[in-house]
Amino acid sequence: MEKRFSLFFSVLIILCVALISNASPALTDTIGTRSVTSNINLNYITDPAVMIPVQEHEVKAGLLYDIVNKKIVWQKNSTAVLPIASLTKMMVALLAIEDLRAGKFNWNDTLSWSHSIVMGRKFHHKTLTIKSSYSFQDVFKAMMIASDNQCAEQMATYIGDGDLNATIQRMNIRALALGMTSTVYRNPSGLPASIATLDNASTPVDQLILGLELLKYQEVLDFTGMGYAQVTNGKHGSIIRNHNGLTIQHPGEVDGLKTGYTKRAGFCLVGTASKCNHRLIAVVLGCRGPAIRNEVVKNMFNSYYTSLGVDPIGNYNSFTAQNIATSSGSPRLEGQWVTVSDQVRTIHVVRKGENISKIAQRYHCSVSQLRSWNRKKVTTGGQLRAGQTLAVYTAITRKVWMVKPENSDEGSEDQPTAGLEVNANQPTDVNCNSSDNTEAVRKEDIDVKAVYHTVMPGDTLYSIARKYGLANVKQLKELNQIHDHRVLLPGMKLKVSLGS
Repeated sequence: MEKRFSLFFSVLIILCVALISNASPALTDTIGTRSVTSNINLNYITDPAVMIPVQEHEVKAGLLYDIVNKKIVWQKNSTAVLPIASLTKMMVALLAIEDLRAGKFNWNDTLSWSHSIVMGRKFHHKTLTIKSSYSFQDVFKAMMIASDNQCAEQMATYIGDGDLNATIQRMNIRALALGMTSTVYRNPSGLPASIATLDNASTPVDQLILGLELLKYQEVLDFTGMGYAQVTNGKHGSIIRNHNGLTIQHPGEVDGLKTGYTKRAGFCLVGTASKCNHRLIAVVLGCRGPAIRNEVVKNMFNSYYTSLGVDPIGNYNSFTAQNIATSSGSPRLEGQWVTVSDQVRTIHVVRKGENISKIAQRYHCSVSQLRSWNRKKVTTGGQLRAGQTLAVYTAITRKVWMVKPENSDEGSEDQPTAGLEVNANQPTDVNCNSSDNTEAVRKEDIDVKAVYHTVMPGDTLYSIARKYGLANVKQLKELNQIHDHRVLLPGMKLKVSLGS
């Protein structure tokens, strides 16, 4: 009897050890019942007639998901567990947005912290304490748009009531509750651990589940869809650039979600695009470079949209005058799409060991340009110090619809603005017949007498008036109900009347 009891007890111990070893080390004492909330069809399309071409050799693992039809339409190693780098921040963002919706925090809450940097070399160095104070919203933006690791850690600490480890544990619990059974988080930023086995890791399917959960919150897309954004540290503001270059190349179509990179993880992206009310999510892990990663995802979107009979993202040329008509059959407005360039001012903080040549290479500009932008800060020898700030100007392009007024001549191909007037609010929808959701644009809804100017850093009412040939700023103030020039902020849209 004693032998039987001893054998039974030994088997029971072995089973318990096996169960515990399969669980995340940080969760063995906290995990309750796992509730899977995802509803994903893992039986992806295998019909050659609808299969899409993908540069599979450039991706370690990934997938493409059709949200409308709720199915994976392409996959490679979709259940392989790989390091995910800064894709980690998506889970921090989910917890933060859930807490906001629950009323625990507010976008205007202030997060303050300080950190030290060492300036100088060898025996001629000093330690400076840098104080930071941002709104909850700006920390969220910096974390998701610029992938700032410090902001991710501060956000995780803040929503954990000062306990970072509590938030990390909560990240893992939330992942299991969503059905992300192959995901483990050990820090809130995705920074690599000392050994590969301790890196934050997940699978394409798990990242898809997390992406679908984030899409429930429109404010997430409002931020992750920004190509550029302004954040304010106390009284000082700066412009941050989205690491997801597709949001800059295809505004209004690609609006998220998150990039990631470490040497072990490679270049990763959870991207989403919406065209003709048909949203897709792509997950790619382990690409060789950011340009390759973006191209793979872009081609994936375009190939699938084309298979649906929808034009590719960024295809402005197919939206012609034939699309601009009234339901009563009145004359159509003629025009064309024209590329307009704007400049965005970015503040770069010099890191230890950086030189002017390296910074110029990072921002794809010349050393002479950097010097001209920072005449008082950059010496002839190009010596820089850690913590020094430099202004960098980045050119961004956008498409605007140029409408030809009645009785005017055709615009020149070399000078597309001749005889044309800009309407930046012109709809950009193209071939959406497959979704049966096209609507005629009424002529009276199109303001052919105005241009909508997006305020850039450094713009003043006077400079904007001069740009559009206005005699003074009075018209700008009246049209946009501006009473104080100090309310002019980057990102604002001003209506400029060209009819008088």
